[in-house]
Amino acid sequence: MFKSKTKSILLLGGLAVFTLGCNLDYFAEAQLEEFTWNPTVALPIGEISYNVGDLFRDISDAGVDIGSNANDVVTLTYQEELQSQSANGFIEISDQSISEKRSAGINVNNPGVASQVSKTDVFPLIWNTSFGEEYDSVAFSSGTLQIEMSSDLDANVDFTLILRSFENNSTRVPYSVSGTLTTANPSASFSDDLVKYIADFSRDENGNPVKNTLVVELTYQVNISPTSSIQATDGLNVALNIRQPQFDEAYVFVGQRPLDVSFELVNLEFFDAFGTGTIDFAAPVFRFAFDNSFGFPLGITFNEMAAVTQQGQIINLTGSAVNQVNVIEGPTVGNIGTSLETVFELNNTNSNLADLVNSKPAKVIVDVNAFANPNEAPTQYNYMLNESELRITGFLEMPMIVNINQLAGSQQVDLDIANTLEQANNLILRIITENNLPLGGNVELAFLDNNDNELYVISERAFFDAAPVGSDGRTSSSVTKIVDVTLASEQIRQIENAVRIEVRTRLSTTNAGTGQAVTFFSDYELKIKLAAQADVNINSNGN
Repeated sequence: MFKSKTKSILLLGGLAVFTLGCNLDYFAEAQLEEFTWNPTVALPIGEISYNVGDLFRDISDAGVDIGSNANDVVTLTYQEELQSQSANGFIEISDQSISEKRSAGINVNNPGVASQVSKTDVFPLIWNTSFGEEYDSVAFSSGTLQIEMSSDLDANVDFTLILRSFENNSTRVPYSVSGTLTTANPSASFSDDLVKYIADFSRDENGNPVKNTLVVELTYQVNISPTSSIQATDGLNVALNIRQPQFDEAYVFVGQRPLDVSFELVNLEFFDAFGTGTIDFAAPVFRFAFDNSFGFPLGITFNEMAAVTQQGQIINLTGSAVNQVNVIEGPTVGNIGTSLETVFELNNTNSNLADLVNSKPAKVIVDVNAFANPNEAPTQYNYMLNESELRITGFLEMPMIVNINQLAGSQQVDLDIANTLEQANNLILRIITENNLPLGGNVELAFLDNNDNELYVISERAFFDAAPVGSDGRTSSSVTKIVDVTLASEQIRQIENAVRIEVRTRLSTTNAGTGQAVTFFSDYELKIKLAAQADVNINSNGN
């Protein structure tokens, strides 16, 4: 019972070594040595080692991964799915209302005898587009095909209409309808599901290569009566209506049609963990991964990219990356159903990205000008499937090549020590640090009551010093520092009612004032050894 309480006293003192971003529960997991108590005790407590990931552990809770790059430099990586542009959102096949009148060229007036005239007309209907697309063919997934036939001939007409360009996707037989138009009932309507058909727009009535063209074959027989009155301009009217068409596959040159691509990165809470002061990343990289399954290339330029700071300041992206056209490859027609990934990188050589990152932004606004078939890309036959899409993912990589200057922050941890300190008269905590990180830390501890009033403050002091950096960029030696924290009886009495402790830290890298950036390698460590001397009261029954 008593041994447990006294351990808690020393553990409380151990909180003093925690720095910005550390997990304040870390000591609770430490393996401390067992010991036997005397009224006055001096003993080692234990040793804990921190690597760079441990020191900045809290930012991983804000969506940042801590790892190492190929050069073994500790790297912070933030990833976010930015946007997904689907095929149906990019291009829609328009409803169609196309009509054509075909004159019979018959001129009779009360001929007195019955006769028949047979005709065959083959003619084109032009498919209407919204943005100048050039269709070769379409396999439909839904929609309705409607044919309206009408006659202004003063005669009964037997007809067969064949849409040569609409083939059944199972039998490959063209769509056809037949019927009779009479003087009493001169019109007829037909409809079918588009999903049954593939439309071929690539040949005209003579077999020449074209775009956006449907070929219609109309065969009809005019049954002229003895009293018929027909002028040469009288004939048959053909109306083709397509309603709510959707596609499975579309082979269509889309031109330089734009895509609407704009987004915001707003999940940037990890910058809040850095608090006041400065942390300047020397070599941040923002990679945009474009995963494109559209069957055509895309051109990408940055209309705008700007960081908005916590104070509302706007920092715009500048540099060569702003105006250049970046080509995003698309799979060719021989690789239908696949996708290609193109990665475009913003860095310090083509932009002022470091200015945006080092402003510790609250959000980043990105407005991209994206368009199909840029002039900078090779000419490519265009197609798309209904599942085609452009997915954009952002990767912000921040290697820990940094200058940290007076970077301040604070954390609170709950305490339950009301019954723990009652037998302690004096406490001296000795903290010995052995540090080969190019980072030093000052710490201040504030003991708070339920209303966050300060009961006692252990004033700010340097707990570990930054290691020197050699010419090869690595620290050249470890730095050892010894710090004693003393709590007299009256000070212990002041903190007995503390319910939480606030750890206030300030960090600076080696030679921070000169603006020098230092590199944090993954094998760097901060070792902390704890020892203590405590005067305690033990009652007669050993509790």
